[in-house]
Amino acid sequence: MALGLAAGIAVVTWLGVVAGIAAVCSAYLAYLTVNRMSRAEERTQTLSIQVEQLETAVANQIQARMQAEDEARKANIRAAGVELEHALTSKGTESATARDLTDPVTGLYGESYFLVSVEQRISAARRHLRPVAIGLVEVVTDPTIQPSAHLDPMIVTEALVATLRDADTACRLDDGRFAVILEDTPENGAIWTMERLRRHLTETARTCTMWAGLSCYPAHGFDTEEILTQADQALSAARDWPQDRIEVAESR
Repeated sequence: MALGLAAGIAVVTWLGVVAGIAAVCSAYLAYLTVNRMSRAEERTQTLSIQVEQLETAVANQIQARMQAEDEARKANIRAAGVELEHALTSKGTESATARDLTDPVTGLYGESYFLVSVEQRISAARRHLRPVAIGLVEVVTDPTIQPSAHLDPMIVTEALVATLRDADTACRLDDGRFAVILEDTPENGAIWTMERLRRHLTETARTCTMWAGLSCYPAHGFDTEEILTQADQALSAARDWPQDRIEVAESR
């Protein structure tokens, strides 16, 4: 444009020709720039679509794998339950009957099932390098009275069923305490599970105190006896408190 104005003012023919050529070159360069920007935008949109498709495919694969692992874990638990029942009922003693596998009051598994199940769960955790948490729970109506009276076991059972996962196991022991086996659960997850149980009991039975002792494989022991001993000691430490208390075993 500057060359064109100069050519018009000075009435120089060759300067006008140069101005025309410059205008054509500028238009061509502008066309190339716009065309490249358009192709770059198209490529960007195409890449964005491909990234979204890949993210969706990865999310679907992760979800499918998690579902498959969950189904496999449930299948293993069911199979382990059948094996445990067979092992307990085939001991050849009068006490090892099918009725002894469950607590007659709550319908939960009993102490015999719990002891054998802990052994199998820890053995499986050792093979698959996964954590397992064991919790002992005692719920009393008034901690200031000795000996303390246990809360209605059905209330505790309902709270356990409401807070535990399908993969976890809840049992009622012969002395009125409750025991839980938390599958594939480290220490922090076990604490949070016990806290959910405590809150549920607080909402449903306001006049009660819950003590809980936790031990985890492999953080607090490497065999069944050590894990159970650690959980029992943690529960004893929790009993020293006049209010709700969740104690965790000391790490080895």
